[in-house]
Amino acid sequence: MVNQRRPWHAVALAAGIVGLLLSSVAVAAPATAGQVEGTITAVEADAVTVMTPTGNPVRIVATGETLVIQRKAVALDNIKPNDFVGVTARREPDGSLTALSINVFPPEFRDRVRQAQFVMDTGNVMTNATVFQNVRRIEGRTLYLKLGDGSVVIAVPKDVAVLRLTLIRFSALRPGMPVVARGTAGPDGTLVATTITMDVR
Repeated sequence: MVNQRRPWHAVALAAGIVGLLLSSVAVAAPATAGQVEGTITAVEADAVTVMTPTGNPVRIVATGETLVIQRKAVALDNIKPNDFVGVTARREPDGSLTALSINVFPPEFRDRVRQAQFVMDTGNVMTNATVFQNVRRIEGRTLYLKLGDGSVVIAVPKDVAVLRLTLIRFSALRPGMPVVARGTAGPDGTLVATTITMDVR
């Protein structure tokens, strides 16, 4: 059974990666660094109020461009051929790659996320590509990705989170749901969301 409980810092990190990839009530505290995490306490027609871990309510506004994403932890073998995935990996001394996190993108992301491999600011390697083989072996787990005319081989440790992302309607958001929102702060501190990511627990 997949453990779906993750600490907030891990949720925020994964949401930040998604926000990076896609970038082409009164507020008690303004949004910090364009990101707010917490639990929904109220829902309006085009906004939600989120209570942060520090106890501050923040109003998050959705526009017609806001992407609302449901994220669910799945097993590695849930990844199928032709799935579009984003893998954050560590480069080992021998040049091999070891996965740190895996996001399985919805089909709608193919035109939003560039298919490429690049080094992130953290020094880790991001690979956005299409799976052509997902193999379990006795000596470990390996993910084979097709990238352009070549291929990328990434080892996947057992404790690495594999998250399947699905686009949902804003109207599906409910009080009590944990979310991470990214966007820009308005003059009153309200966050105008680019993405709102909700975790299924």
